This record gives sequence, C-alpha cells and structure tokens, in this order.
Amino acid sequence: MIDKLEVGGGSNMKNKGWIIFQIIQFIFFLCFSMFLFTRTVDGHGAIQTLDVKLISFAVWGITYLVILAIEWLIYFIVRHSKK
Repeated sequence: MIDKLEVGGGSNMKNKGWIIFQIIQFIFFLCFSMFLFTRTVDGHGAIQTLDVKLISFAVWGITYLVILAIEWLIYFIVRHSKK
C-alpha cells in the first residue's frame, strides 16, 4: 500500500499522513502491550499472574481494535464522500 503512494501533493500526502499515524499508533500499542506483560504488580497492588496478564492484554487488544475500526470507518466514509 505504501508503494502505491506518490510523493506529490494532494490526497496522496493525506494518505501518507494517515499511514504514518497508523504506524505510530501501532507502535504505541506494542509498547503498552510490552508494559502490560512486563509489570509484576498492577496499580492496585495485585500481583500479575500469567492469567491476569492475558486478560489485561485481551481487554487492551479489544479496545485497540474497536478504536481502529472506528478510525477506518471514518476514513472510508470521508474518502467515499469526496468521490
């Protein structure tokens, strides 16, 4: 998908900005996921077992996917309305 983008102006630059934003957001997701797996005690002082870490990761992953789905829905609506 990145190969098809031209460096010229207009909508191609907006698409490139969108892709860069998505990459930064995914890096943030990975960093926070690593934090969830490496911490030994959560904010309430509870010890993090593997089961609790997996539950935390599942909640975090579902949250990320919902936000991502909303962003892509908005992206496609805006893109479709400009045609």
